[in-house]
Amino acid sequence: MNCKKLILINFLLILVTLLSIKTHAQGPDSVYVVPNTPFLSKVISIPDLHTSIILSPETTVIPLKNPIIASNAQKIYKNGNEMYVFIEQTGFLYKLATYDSANCVFKRLDHTVNLNYNINCKNFIYNNEIYSYGGYGFWKANGHLRKYNFQDSEWDIIPLNKEIISTYFLWFSESQGRLYLPYQKIINAGIVGSENIVGVPIYTSYYLDLKKNKWEKLGDLESDVVKIVSNVNTSYESLSYNDGILFLTNDDAFMFDYTHNKVFKSKKSDLNQFLIRRNSMSNMFIYKGEIYSYNSSNKAFVKYPFRITDFDILRTSIWGDEVTLLYIMLAIVFIALILVGAKWFFNRSVKRKLGKAQLQLLKNKTVTQAFIGTEISLIKLLLETTLKGKVVEIHQINHILGIKDKNLGLQKKVRSDIMKAINDKYEFITQSTTTLIGSSRKLDDKRFYEYFIIASEVKTIQRILENNQ
Repeated sequence: MNCKKLILINFLLILVTLLSIKTHAQGPDSVYVVPNTPFLSKVISIPDLHTSIILSPETTVIPLKNPIIASNAQKIYKNGNEMYVFIEQTGFLYKLATYDSANCVFKRLDHTVNLNYNINCKNFIYNNEIYSYGGYGFWKANGHLRKYNFQDSEWDIIPLNKEIISTYFLWFSESQGRLYLPYQKIINAGIVGSENIVGVPIYTSYYLDLKKNKWEKLGDLESDVVKIVSNVNTSYESLSYNDGILFLTNDDAFMFDYTHNKVFKSKKSDLNQFLIRRNSMSNMFIYKGEIYSYNSSNKAFVKYPFRITDFDILRTSIWGDEVTLLYIMLAIVFIALILVGAKWFFNRSVKRKLGKAQLQLLKNKTVTQAFIGTEISLIKLLLETTLKGKVVEIHQINHILGIKDKNLGLQKKVRSDIMKAINDKYEFITQSTTTLIGSSRKLDDKRFYEYFIIASEVKTIQRILENNQ
C-alpha cells in the first residue's frame, strides 16, 4: 500500500514538472533567434530609417506560443541603426541584438507582468528613450505617458500637467519633440450610457511637449476636419511621414500636415487604389519620397512615389489657431473702432458745417429775423433792468412771455426753452461760447432764481439791437 502511494506521488511530481516546463516554454522567452527574411533584411539595411511598421501575421517577428498573447499584433520601431519589436496590448519589448545573413537575434528588454492596460497605445522613440502613451484597458481610455527604464527593465509613469485622453491620428515629431493629438475620445464603460462605451469626442487639439512634459492647447478642430475623422475606419493604421500622417477614408487618401497645420487630399486615383488594396497599412512605411509595401507572396517590396504634388491642399486647417483667432478678433475690434471713429468724425463734421451755415444765416438776417417777438421782448426787459443794476424776477418773465396764468410746470418749461433758444442763437451770432442771459439764486429765497444780461455782453447786445432797429 505504501509502495502504491509512493509511486502515485512520484507520478504527480513528474506530471507537475512537465506541465511547468510546458507552460514556461509557451511563455515569452528572453531571446528569440528568427530567420532574417527579405522583409527584415530590407528594414535593417536602411540606417537612417525612423518609423514604425505594423506587422501582418505573415511578417510577425517574435514567434509567441503563449495562447494569451500569441494573437497580439506586433510592431517594428526603427530608430536609425536600432530596431525594436513591441507586442501590442502589453509592455513586452524586444530589441534586435545581432544579425547575419541567415538569422536575427531579438532579446527581450522588459520584465513586464501586467497586460491589456494599453490597448492601441502610441509608442515612439525620442532622444533614444522609448515612450508609450495612452491606450485602452480595464474599461476606460487613459492619457498616461510611460517611459521605458533601461536600468530597471520596467516602464515608469511620467507625470504631466493634465491628462489628455488618447485617440487616433496621433503623430510624433522627432525633430520637434512633440506628440500631436488632434482630438480626444473619452471612453469609460464604468459610466452609464452607450456613448461612454463607444467614446465621447472632444474636438480640441493639443500637442505634448516632451522637453517640458507638458500639454499645450493648439485650438479647436475645424468642422471640415471633424467630418473627415468621423468617417475614418479607426481599425486601420496610418503612415507617418516627415510632417504628419497619411491615411484613408471613404476610398480617398488624406494627409494631415501637423507641422504646418494643413490638410491635403490625394488627386491621383492610382495612389488611392494602391492604398485601398493595402488598407490595413501592414508592412508599409514611407522613406525618402516613396511608399514601401512588402508583398508576403513574392517576398519583395513594391514602391510607389509619395509626392506632395500629388495632393491638393484644402482650404481648411486641422485646428483653428488660437493666436490667429485672437489676431482676427483684435482686427475686427480695430476695424469696428475705426468705423465708429469715422462715423463720429463725419457726424461732427456735418454738425460743424451745419452750424456754420446756420451762423452765416443768422448773421445775414436782422435781429428781428433771428429772434422771435417774445425773445426780443425778453432781451429788452433784461437789458433795461441790468443797466439799472437790478435783476428780473420770475413773475416778470412770466408776464412778458404771457404765461402768468399757466401752471408752474408749464411756466418753468417755457421759460427754460426760450432762454436756452436765446443763448444758443446769441452764441451763433457772436461766434463765442459766452451766453447772453445769466442767473443767480435770490438772496431772500434760495428756491428761486433772478435773471440778468451777462455784464460782458451788455455792449454787444446793445449794438446788435441798435443796428437792427
